[in-house]
Amino acid sequence: MTRRLVAQLKSRLLPTGAEPRYVPLGLYRGLRLELDLQTQSQTYLGLAERETHHHLAGALESCQWAIDVGAAAGELTILFLLHSRAEPVVAIEPRVSETALLSRNLALNGCAQDRRCQILNKCAAEVDGPETVALDNLPVDRTKRGFVKIDVDGAEVSVLNGASRLLQEATVDLLIEVHSEALEQEVIDRLAVVGYRSTVIPNGWWRAVVPERRPIAHNRWLWAVKGSGHIA
Repeated sequence: MTRRLVAQLKSRLLPTGAEPRYVPLGLYRGLRLELDLQTQSQTYLGLAERETHHHLAGALESCQWAIDVGAAAGELTILFLLHSRAEPVVAIEPRVSETALLSRNLALNGCAQDRRCQILNKCAAEVDGPETVALDNLPVDRTKRGFVKIDVDGAEVSVLNGASRLLQEATVDLLIEVHSEALEQEVIDRLAVVGYRSTVIPNGWWRAVVPERRPIAHNRWLWAVKGSGHIA
């Protein structure tokens, strides 16, 4: 009933159609993004994937390069361009419609000509190919601390298999979205093989009232760090 009421209020009170809007709240506050408030009000209000923001804030401070796998509209890519010293910031996104939107959002934030930004219109996978790229083959400085976000709707292990050398040779903080309990454990086990410890980021209590739109029932994030250090 509560969810239905929220949906009804949104349909009556919020404007329809995507247009550039400044995000007023949350980690992405101040970014200008092309948003449709009927479907992206949580991004606008700073609630989208709010559970991950503490970890992302730490990565903004510490990372010296960043890879955004499944960059979609590019808000995370833009965040790292504007608020970190990361170089390069690599956005990997196979959907042409999303990379077009990403490019528009980059322009809205004055990042269209930022030489640190690289957009790859491919899928991250185990090996390079005409339509794929392996993270192992990206030109990042492995002597410096990095950050990798992976949001690929079920292909997480394939992405990690293509990043095994990178993860072993560099110190990387990872944020990975998982979409089933079995896949979650498989990702944890795969990361352990290359020396990373993972922790599950629990979904916020408020999701009972303000759920995110998800096509897959099991949906949550893992945070992984190298070695035996403290997981923030």
